[in-house]
Amino acid sequence: MHHHIFESELVHLERVIACTPQKPFPPTYWRDRVEQLKSSPQATMYRYRIARLVRLAAELSG
Repeated sequence: MHHHIFESELVHLERVIACTPQKPFPPTYWRDRVEQLKSSPQATMYRYRIARLVRLAAELSG
């Protein structure tokens, strides 16, 4: 994934997951989106931000 696209996706998820309700997307949707970031070559540079998203996505599951 291109660096700018990766950064945009990361920022988007940080904003949305922090304040998203359970609907219209289930928690698994957000967890899958975060997992896609973890598999990107840029992930090591953003490991703390991704780890925070993993925690937030897990909190959505209850």
